[in-house]
Amino acid sequence: MPLEGGRVSADLITIRPRRSLMVTAVLSFLAAMVPIFGVLYWFASARDAIVPVSVVHAIVLAIGAGVLLRQLQVRAVVTDTQLTGNGIFSPTIRVDLDDIEDVLLVETHVGPSPDTVTQLIARDVDGHTLFRMRGNFWHEHDLEALVAALPVPVTRVAGPLSMAEFFDEYPGSVYWFENRPGLKAAAAAAGLIALAGVIVLVTSVLGFSIPGM
Repeated sequence: MPLEGGRVSADLITIRPRRSLMVTAVLSFLAAMVPIFGVLYWFASARDAIVPVSVVHAIVLAIGAGVLLRQLQVRAVVTDTQLTGNGIFSPTIRVDLDDIEDVLLVETHVGPSPDTVTQLIARDVDGHTLFRMRGNFWHEHDLEALVAALPVPVTRVAGPLSMAEFFDEYPGSVYWFENRPGLKAAAAAAGLIALAGVIVLVTSVLGFSIPGM
């Protein structure tokens, strides 16, 4: 029977992230771009510099479209032999069902919010995490359908745990970008540098001067 956000057949279930997350991301992107480029086009039109601003705009839109395309490809799939899934910035992970010993559903606190988020982890016989899904990105009924399709024991762990406790308790559950303050700081710095570069490029093309530059 079909599920909202997922597709079920005799030997396959495919679920996709909450569509509301994608809609929110697209609207936020457009809300940020419209006023910025609206002002830039207004200044550019008075200085006969529409083309360079349009090129920058096209590059920004292409990057946004690339991220959106990647988002549309995010899914988790159970076949009769494998559990597979991918994230926006993560490669596809393929786990043979024969290698999964059990599945745990763990309630966690993410940040200061009192609300809890379900973490789904599939473990091997040694207790190492082979596959993880974060419940804040998926419909609850889709996670339940995916769990039901796995031919292994399922345990709902009493909690909730903090994320630090979760990572300590379940080895191998950390994504490459999680629990790394240095990586977050580097990403933020790279974003600011890229933004500064765009500002300098556009203002120089429009004939503005920036003090100290």
